[in-house]
Amino acid sequence: MLTLLKVSFGRRQQQGFTLIELLIVVLIVGILAAVATPLYLGYIKDAKTAEAKAVAGSLWTAVQSQAIGNCGVAAAVTGGYPKSGLTAGGATTPARWSVSAGGANTLTVNCTTGAYTASASPLFVIAGSAADVNFVRVQMNYTAAGTPPSQLECSTDSGTSFVNC
Repeated sequence: MLTLLKVSFGRRQQQGFTLIELLIVVLIVGILAAVATPLYLGYIKDAKTAEAKAVAGSLWTAVQSQAIGNCGVAAAVTGGYPKSGLTAGGATTPARWSVSAGGANTLTVNCTTGAYTASASPLFVIAGSAADVNFVRVQMNYTAAGTPPSQLECSTDSGTSFVNC
């Protein structure tokens, strides 16, 4: 039985792939690469924008907390830097993101009604400061009459145009 198997398998030799088979494989790999590259670049841009949104959300929460704690007294955006993990200059560590506008703006909470009043809109802007994220901007807009009143807007073209995140 073993010799029969050796004889039947021994007659055949490896011949490799034909040129047509190799060309088809290269063509398929090329098509997959052409489709995957734009998707991958989009995922990278989305990840960087999500990172900026996390910094903006952290700062927004810190500013709200400070404004609620001060109840009736204007709370500066710069006062939220320490609670949100930013340096005194408004930058992250390592320096990938920074507050590029709105550090002097304030948020006030009415003690009786709980209504917010922002000194300006956008309240602050988070901008990429590292070379790989310098095209990303995220701004926090607060408009009491808006629905919802607070909205994050994102830009991936260095702040030329903003859309809701």
